[in-house]
Amino acid sequence: MGPVTTNPWLIALINMTIVFSVLASLGVLIMLIKMCDPTQKKSSSPAAPAAAPAAVAAAPAAVDNSQEIAAVIAAACAATGCSSEQVACVRLAPNAAWAVNARVDALNSRKECF
Repeated sequence: MGPVTTNPWLIALINMTIVFSVLASLGVLIMLIKMCDPTQKKSSSPAAPAAAPAAVAAAPAAVDNSQEIAAVIAAACAATGCSSEQVACVRLAPNAAWAVNARVDALNSRKECF
């Protein structure tokens, strides 16, 4: 058997050369496939630039829809078979509570993954 190198820097250089040459060739292959892709939709005419809107619409004012939300909650409770005596309180939670609850849930579930 011929001479075998034990120099770790030479081994690392050879391995990195092989890895990056394979990655480069895969990149070239992907670009060739994208150019020759028969399933890609081709537009026959260039897209015309969209006309700019004449006036920017004003943002709608905040609408108080708490009555509608209460009606939906009441309908959901009635659909599940709950009576008015079984429902103690219905309140709207602010959006920040949902975000905090999601963060706490994410932290608690990560502890179980270890």
